[in-house]
Amino acid sequence: MPDLPAPNRLVHEPARLAILTVLSSCKSADFLFLEQVTALSKGNISVQLTNLEAVGLVEIHKELLGKKTHTLVTLTKLGRDEVRVYWKTMDRLRSFRAAPLKPQQSY
Repeated sequence: MPDLPAPNRLVHEPARLAILTVLSSCKSADFLFLEQVTALSKGNISVQLTNLEAVGLVEIHKELLGKKTHTLVTLTKLGRDEVRVYWKTMDRLRSFRAAPLKPQQSY
């Protein structure tokens, strides 16, 4: 029996997956857009972006606009590759078929 494919746990976590999925559909997104689209709290987004940046999946660019900080997030090439591999793995999981069980005999 073949082993089940295992998704990357870093990508598979729901909050990070939401952020990565949004970023994979656009060139970049600002923090407020990510907050609106994912419905995650500011604190959760901030922690998840820090984790994703630490492993090289996203780049974070901050600039001061007036008195406010504008945060722009971009998926790196590694990030795009990891998202693509994740969804391929999920497709393989969905199509995985275990060998049928043999009917049990009655005694």
